[in-house]
Amino acid sequence: MTTGQPDYWDSVGADWQRRRPHRLWREFTDRQQIGLLQRWTGGLLTRRATGLIGAGNRPDLLKTDLFDEVASRGIVPWLLASGAHVAGIDVAPAIVGDAIARNPGLEAVVADVRSLPFAEASFDVVFSGSTLDHFESAADIQTALSELRRVLRPGGTLILTLDNPANPLIWLRNGPLLRLLRRIGIVPYQVGATLRPRALERAVQAAGLDVVETTAVMHCPRAIAVAVAGPMERLSRSWQESFLRQLDTWERLERWPTRWLTGHYVAVHAVAPRESGVKPLSR
Repeated sequence: MTTGQPDYWDSVGADWQRRRPHRLWREFTDRQQIGLLQRWTGGLLTRRATGLIGAGNRPDLLKTDLFDEVASRGIVPWLLASGAHVAGIDVAPAIVGDAIARNPGLEAVVADVRSLPFAEASFDVVFSGSTLDHFESAADIQTALSELRRVLRPGGTLILTLDNPANPLIWLRNGPLLRLLRRIGIVPYQVGATLRPRALERAVQAAGLDVVETTAVMHCPRAIAVAVAGPMERLSRSWQESFLRQLDTWERLERWPTRWLTGHYVAVHAVAPRESGVKPLSR
């Protein structure tokens, strides 16, 4: 994670590595994040095997936390295989170290997303998957968005997801029921402030980015899916793949008018204006 106390997130990561909970469910969430990247980056993240991306002409991508790469396989292996140059940050030193050890080629540093150790216009793509929803306030989210805008090249892409408070279950989990759910272990780590869809659009625009699309993603009922996924982990890989395909059918709800009530996350696709005065770095 890139928010909160480093020692706290290191302890959460160590506990997750020890217990390995929700392995199949996290594989599903990794696939959903990859799908969002494929959908909103177009042909930019194209596998090197196609010959369309060669050495010296790789897109530069920043991932804003590395907890997924410790709690599960994460998306960095896919990003590296796509031919991208991948940088990552996390506030927790142990998580950064483990992510680097597991992913040769990843360049990761200990940093807070509100104060990034990169020059202006360093990246073609920034992917921030449920990172900024661990802060205490909307002001922190705005500060982080301004930093993400600063490091994007003109025409660069931001893909951002936050907990969706328009979903009644997420509102209850992050609000009135949070203390109880933390105490009984259903919510295993800290959650913080987030923004409703239109408020998030306004915050992204206030940071100087143009919003291309806003939607809701991850519509599968999480509590039910996690409960079923545990026993499925003991079955054959063919059964597991069938289960993952069944989970994916829930994502059709994104096309429904009720998507804001069922989606776990608000997802935003934004771009940095090309007429920006910030000059891109030479590669």
